[in-house]
Amino acid sequence: MEVLNIQQNIFLLSKLAYLVQKEPDAKSYNLPISEKNGVNELLAKLITTQNIKTHWINWAKFEDKNIEVGINKLVKKILLEKFKPNSGIVKMARLKNHYSPKFYELCQILPLEITPESLKRELGIIDKYDRYYDLKKKVIIPSLQDLERIDISVKLSEIKNGKKIEKLLFTKGVRMNVSEMKIGQVGVIKKITATEPLKSRLFSLGIVKGEKIRILKYTMAKNTFEVEVNKSRIALREDEAKMILVETK
Repeated sequence: MEVLNIQQNIFLLSKLAYLVQKEPDAKSYNLPISEKNGVNELLAKLITTQNIKTHWINWAKFEDKNIEVGINKLVKKILLEKFKPNSGIVKMARLKNHYSPKFYELCQILPLEITPESLKRELGIIDKYDRYYDLKKKVIIPSLQDLERIDISVKLSEIKNGKKIEKLLFTKGVRMNVSEMKIGQVGVIKKITATEPLKSRLFSLGIVKGEKIRILKYTMAKNTFEVEVNKSRIALREDEAKMILVETK
């Protein structure tokens, strides 16, 4: 028997957690038949915690359209601890991309390391996008850009074996404002919180979303900053620097 890390089947486990949150005392829960492969994996693998070993799923009854599954109290407790009730329902309503809600769930437990094949299975597109290039261009990048719209920053790193992409590493983007950056540090501008007319002034200087910004120097009191954007040197006051949100490495 193998031990399953919670990140290996994060989407199915989050679905179970949602059902447990709705009915914590239920004896069993129904999942769509499309989750058959994932349920079989959870049936075969163990979870180890607090010197106790148990199955993620105790039993499963497969019907034509649904799967009825039973889980024990220990697993319920773990699911409720790992997947807190979602307070971001309003944010999720603003997501436009078809796969973005799945990636929103993914953001609840980061960092996440997963193979492209496992990601496709979790997204329900195992028979699509044979080339990783297409998966990245048509699914991953649009979903992460959609999350940016609701101020959720997720960074994608690719783990290679030669030229082949073996695993994907999703991590939380590090965000700060320009006044918090160190000399020499580089960030990508993600958001300008200034209002007019200051916002237009910053735009006219080339300080726009997507551009790289580098700190050249600042005064000892950090009330004036000299930055470089698109090979241009720009002086910023402290209040202006605080209105420029960036993502750094």
